[in-house]
Amino acid sequence: VFRNNHVEKLVVTGPCTFNLFPVMEKLKEVVVNLETSVNCSYWKSKINDRSLHRAGICCVNIGSVYENCPNVERFMGVDVGMVSHKQSFEEWNTKIKKRFYDDYLQQGGSKEMNAWAKTRWFEGRPVLSKHIGHD
Repeated sequence: VFRNNHVEKLVVTGPCTFNLFPVMEKLKEVVVNLETSVNCSYWKSKINDRSLHRAGICCVNIGSVYENCPNVERFMGVDVGMVSHKQSFEEWNTKIKKRFYDDYLQQGGSKEMNAWAKTRWFEGRPVLSKHIGHD
């Protein structure tokens, strides 16, 4: 958990499995630097599905910013600022997922959305443990 009330831009370099959980009320942008020369190493990714990284879940899961980073405008180059946090997580996730699927297609991905979501998106809201990250 990274907790800060001043940071507006977070730049993270790490492996796909790093799983950073930001809690930053002023955060506006998340930049994730992944080695493009290294294939995606996200958990349980199949060998034939590692050529493109999983934007939105590699290194920092976009689901973790819901309500924890209400001012995020860009996440891994994807415009997410127009999707309000003032709706249920399920509604928010549906809209965010569409944006990241469009990004996947722009990067050269070819899976249909349902197939993409099964292997390249998360299920359920990431939970911040009550023992860490809370005041």
